Amino acid sequence: MFRPSPKTSLFQDLPVRLISTVLLILALVVSALLLFGLEHEKVVVQGLSEGKDLPSGFLSGLWQSRYDMLVMTLLLFLLGSIGIAAVITFQHYSSTRRTLEEVKGLARNILESIPTGVITVNGSGQITAVNPSATVTLKRSTEKLLGQSYGDVFIEGDMIRLVLDGALHNNRHVDHHDMPYDTDSQPRTIRVTTADLTGDDGRSAGVIVLLKDVTALLDLERRVRVADKLAGLHTLSAGVAHELRNPLSAVDLNLHLLEEELKEQGVLGKQSIHYIHVLNAECRRLSVILDNFMKFARSGSMGLHEVNVLAAIEHIMALMQFEAEERKILFTRTVGAALPPVLGDETQIGQVLLNIVVNAFHAMPDGGRCHITADERVTDGKHWVEISVKDTGLGIQKEALPRLFEPFYTTNPNGTGLGLAIAYRIMQDHGGTITISSAPGHGTTVVIGFPTGVGRLQTIGMAS
Repeated sequence: MFRPSPKTSLFQDLPVRLISTVLLILALVVSALLLFGLEHEKVVVQGLSEGKDLPSGFLSGLWQSRYDMLVMTLLLFLLGSIGIAAVITFQHYSSTRRTLEEVKGLARNILESIPTGVITVNGSGQITAVNPSATVTLKRSTEKLLGQSYGDVFIEGDMIRLVLDGALHNNRHVDHHDMPYDTDSQPRTIRVTTADLTGDDGRSAGVIVLLKDVTALLDLERRVRVADKLAGLHTLSAGVAHELRNPLSAVDLNLHLLEEELKEQGVLGKQSIHYIHVLNAECRRLSVILDNFMKFARSGSMGLHEVNVLAAIEHIMALMQFEAEERKILFTRTVGAALPPVLGDETQIGQVLLNIVVNAFHAMPDGGRCHITADERVTDGKHWVEISVKDTGLGIQKEALPRLFEPFYTTNPNGTGLGLAIAYRIMQDHGGTITISSAPGHGTTVVIGFPTGVGRLQTIGMAS
């Protein structure tokens, strides 16, 4: 990882100011003692010399002794000054080093704490630094990254390797570039940014790479876009449905009257009967579309009650059993024991299940199997009931999956594109979740999750 925190030096804890003061006082004391010795010697000499003649070499020896004492005093002062200067210099060095290590520690802590992955690569392609977020994003340990050549870590064709190749060899950097990155068969999206890593001399010393897993963020953005579209279409849908229902009813009624009139006059031929039947069928189809519009645009308060999931599933299975037999579809279920009730509106929950099952049947034109599974699960301390509807139909193309909940988007040529949009809104109103996984030729699985209703009975006001 990054440079480890330095160990505390023994000398960093010494009271340097106190030592300096002691040395200074010691020097002063020694100087005072020397001066006192000189004065004492002077007095002794004066006492010995009263009335007597001193030897000729005595005075010169005395002055030499005094000179030696002065030199010793100067040396003591000089040594004391050098000692004090050395201590002060050592203190400044220790303070500077400590400040530098604190700055390095702060930088290290910042890099280890930020949620964005950071990787540095030197000019020769060796990975020189990796923070924990990068290991989590790449799902690789520090030992497998740090000190290794990026060419050995990332295989040929890997998106990270392509980005590093472009940055190191062609000076081609990317900024907030989203790219797919699959690990453990889990498709993810990673946002990558690269920049030059400059050294102390101002020259390029490699590349720094910023990595962030934005899979959940992009999914949230997609959900917000869908929610915005739903909100914008609520009023429009209600208005269109209201304006079209009356003339459509009039057309349907007059078609029946026209059919009866022509039958009475005996001028209704076989081909005319066929035309009228086609018109009647299209009127009924338009009526169904308008009903979906109204369900899609419906707003207001909704009373939430504890709904028996098993009873709701059995009701849908009884309702669709006849169509399943006609389409040669094996319609089965597996429900967990003692499944708790969910908090919601029974009619709307049934609508969600019905829309999903109808889509599953349409995806199996040549027959197949549709299996409903319901069980309880706990996520982050919250209890949920998860209902899964799995079919063995044609499947859905990968590029179509993100748009399935958009209003009027459908993969069925005869569909309206509102079934899943209505289901999505109902699940939002219930505080639940809905996800779809599919692959062409391998069927589709739709999973919806409801919060359990035990001890949480309440009424929530909904607004469009």
